[in-house]
Amino acid sequence: MASLPVAAGAWAVFESSGEFPQALQHLWRDVFTQWFPSNPYQTRPGPEISKVRVSADGRQADAELWIPVRRA
Repeated sequence: MASLPVAAGAWAVFESSGEFPQALQHLWRDVFTQWFPSNPYQTRPGPEISKVRVSADGRQADAELWIPVRRA
């Protein structure tokens, strides 16, 4: 295992559920094409974290996307 130091700051957290992999792909798309343009935030340096739980049959998934942000 390796560790990654991450500076303190604000994060925008998004959730999605649906067909895999489309739900995850649409989550990324919607965050950057809809959420960011309509909110007073921009990305800041830091890791983008994706957590995905895929169903046993591989057809559905629950996803979280963590994006480091700061006020624009």
